[in-house]
Amino acid sequence: MDNGRRGKDLRIGDPERERAMRLLGEHFSAGRLEVHEYDERCQQAAVARFSSELDALFDDLPAPRPNNPPVVPAAAAARSVPTSGKVVLAICAAALLVFLIVVARQLGLVLLVPLVALIWFTWRR
Repeated sequence: MDNGRRGKDLRIGDPERERAMRLLGEHFSAGRLEVHEYDERCQQAAVARFSSELDALFDDLPAPRPNNPPVVPAAAAARSVPTSGKVVLAICAAALLVFLIVVARQLGLVLLVPLVALIWFTWRR
């Protein structure tokens, strides 16, 4: 029943298996694994039940590994925080929306669609 597991080994689920296969794909893309090695390790990851079984698939590979949390670059972390420009944009958009609905009425509804599209694409950057 031990299957070579050490200490307290936790069971894993589909998200952990999928992450391991995605990381194996990164190693394959980097040229660290050959096609048959990648295929064999992905098959083992798909049937793994414990975290140690996934760890064994990465013993001879450098980071990233499944148990290491993904490293978020500082630039990506900074982008996730709303900047003051986005807050100003949201306030201006809300004021323009009120103006279009109150003053322009029917024309406001026509102008509302491009405004919403502009706000959407600007906010997603």
